[in-house]
Amino acid sequence: MMTTLLNQFSYPLIALGVLASAFLLLRLRQAKRATLIVVEVGLLAAFVGGFFALRTGDGDLRDMAAYDALIANQRPTLVEFFSNFCTGCLVMRPSVDALVQDLEGEFNILRVNIHSDAGRDLRERLGFSFTPEFIVLDARGVEVWRGHTVPTLTDLQRAQ
Repeated sequence: MMTTLLNQFSYPLIALGVLASAFLLLRLRQAKRATLIVVEVGLLAAFVGGFFALRTGDGDLRDMAAYDALIANQRPTLVEFFSNFCTGCLVMRPSVDALVQDLEGEFNILRVNIHSDAGRDLRERLGFSFTPEFIVLDARGVEVWRGHTVPTLTDLQRAQ
């Protein structure tokens, strides 16, 4: 449970760790108050800017009926579980976006924010472990691959 929470909220935890470390280092070096404030505000701005630049968003899933309808359309499906506060999810975002663009029209794409109500329901149904998590389902809705890295073309071919 603790590992999952650390994973899902790694970005703000890392940011707090860096801010605290910088503060302590500057205090040990007896930096002037103005220097301390400039460094801390600069780091905070960098982390907040990075968060908004990389933020994964709200996800596609609104309710379980939408999930069931999507799976029933006889196309393979890529499910991505993410958290807006997960460093791994933020770092993988460009790779996932590129993959989604490549799969458009061939696969159903479902990006699921694990903190949404529908995301919590789907986590229970599919047996979620931690973010980021990717699941590939074949055209019948049967799981053919699961992992914590972006699936390869070989992984995706198993669903076709």
